[in-house]
Amino acid sequence: MKVVEKDKVISGMLGDELKRCQEMFDGLERSVAGLPKGSLNERKKRYKGKVYSYFYLKYREGEKVISKHISNKEVPEILKKLELRKKYEKEIQSYKKKISYLNKITKTGNKRGHGDIAKK
Repeated sequence: MKVVEKDKVISGMLGDELKRCQEMFDGLERSVAGLPKGSLNERKKRYKGKVYSYFYLKYREGEKVISKHISNKEVPEILKKLELRKKYEKEIQSYKKKISYLNKITKTGNKRGHGDIAKK
């Protein structure tokens, strides 16, 4: 943009904002990596006239779909973590857009390797 090219103050502010967004993006990605992915499902089985239910976490690893049994004690904790992951992923999408926009404005391109963020 012409204004950014002419005004060092605006250019500096946008550069600082870009750096802040990239740091937030990196931090959120690290946080998401430590949280469980997938969805929590409940199965019900009948055995000798009684109905039993149990929970399992379903997620993908490459091409495979994994179903991991979750004990009843762990269910509330897993639900909180899955909700937190969903929230962080929305924030990551927001930061991807901001970084892409700031890269266009400042014409920095692949600064710190995040020029291809929109493709992730």
